[in-house]
Amino acid sequence: MHEQQIDILIVGGGLTGATLMLALADSGYSTMLVETHAFSERSNADFDGRTLALSPATARILNQLKLWPLLEKTATPIDMIHVSQQGCFGQARLKPDENGALGYVVEMHNINRALHQLLPLEKIKAPAKLIALDESHQLATIDCNGETQQWRARLIVAADGLNSTVRQLSGMKVDVKDYSQQALIANIGLARAHGNQAYERFTRSGPMALLPLSQQRASLVWALPPAESTRLQTLGEVEFLKALQQAFGYKLGRFIKVGKRQVFPLRQAIMPRQTAWPLVFVGNAAHNLHPVAGQGFNLGLRDVASLAQCIMQHGLNPQMLEDYRTMRRYDQAVISRFTDTLVELFTSKVPGLSLARSVGLMAMDNLSFMQKILTRHAGGFSGVLPDLVCGIALTPGEPNHG
Repeated sequence: MHEQQIDILIVGGGLTGATLMLALADSGYSTMLVETHAFSERSNADFDGRTLALSPATARILNQLKLWPLLEKTATPIDMIHVSQQGCFGQARLKPDENGALGYVVEMHNINRALHQLLPLEKIKAPAKLIALDESHQLATIDCNGETQQWRARLIVAADGLNSTVRQLSGMKVDVKDYSQQALIANIGLARAHGNQAYERFTRSGPMALLPLSQQRASLVWALPPAESTRLQTLGEVEFLKALQQAFGYKLGRFIKVGKRQVFPLRQAIMPRQTAWPLVFVGNAAHNLHPVAGQGFNLGLRDVASLAQCIMQHGLNPQMLEDYRTMRRYDQAVISRFTDTLVELFTSKVPGLSLARSVGLMAMDNLSFMQKILTRHAGGFSGVLPDLVCGIALTPGEPNHG
C-alpha cells in the first residue's frame, strides 16, 4: 500500500476540527481533514436544527478567522441572562459590560455553511473513516469510500467528539461521569418578542435554558431524567407546550409552537491527559461537558486558537504539545469544574440547600463584582488568552520540516 505524507492530520470535521483547519490555513504546514459524514450535509438546515451559544471570546476568534462577517447577520445577541429556580424567590440578572453582548446564539447549519465557503475542500476527505492508528510510526489508516489509504502525519489532532475513534484506537484514558439525564432540544415559537434575553431556569426535573433566536423563536435545552425526556418527546404539541409552560412560567410570554424534538444523553467525559506525541485531543474529544452553562463549543474553540498559535510559534514537536497543555490547563479546569458544580448544586435535594441557592442568586443579582467574575469566565476571558481572543492575528513562523 502506498504511504502518503502530511504534516497535520485532523480527525473529525465537526466545528472544532473544521475551524482548526481554517486557523492553520496560512501556517505553512500541509493539512488534511478526515470526516465520517459527507461535508456538504453539515450545511443543510434540515440536517441539524441545533443551536450554539457563542461567548464574546468565541466571536473574536471567529472574526479573526473571517467567519464572523458571514455569521453576524444571522446571530442573535444576548443582552441579558435571567437565572432563576422554580418555586423559589431568588433570581439573578446578568448584564453585559460596555464592550457589548453577553454572547450570541447561532444555528449550527449557518456556521457549517460559512465554513464550507472558506475551507479548502480539496484537503477534506469525506466521507472517510480512521480504521487503524500506529502512534509510534505516526501512521494513520483511513477508509475513504472503500479505498484503504495510509498517511504518515507529523501531528495527529483528534477532534472527533465524545466517542473519539482516535481515543479508542490509542487506548488513552477518559474519566466519564454519567449525569443520568438527557437533553431535550427543540426550537420554540413565541407569541411575543424575546427582547434578546436568555433564560436559565433550574426546574424540579432539571436545568432548562431558553436562548433567543431570530423570527420570534427561542432555542430550548432541557436536562431531564431519561424517562421524563422520552415522555415529553413523544407528547403531542399542545400537551408538550403546556408542560413546558408550566415548568418555565410566562416570563417569555406564551409558547405557541415547538419544532422537532431531539434527545441526547448527558455525560461529562474529560481526558486527564490530552496530549501524547504525536497525538493531541481538542474539543469534545478532550472534554465533553454538561450543556447547562453552554460552554462546550466555546471551550473547544479556545483549544483550537491555542493549538494553532503554539504550532505557528513552536513548530511540530513534543515540546510544542507540552506548551499547549500548559496554556490550556487553567481554562479547562475552571470551566469544567464550574459546569459540573452548577449541575450538582441545582439538582441536589439536600434539605435547606434550596434556600441557600435563592440567597446566592439574590447576592449575585446585587453584587456587581460577582457578576463581573462570572461573566469574565463564562465569556472566555480567563487563564492564558490565545492571541486570536486578543484580536492578534496568528503569525506563521518558519515551518520545521525536519
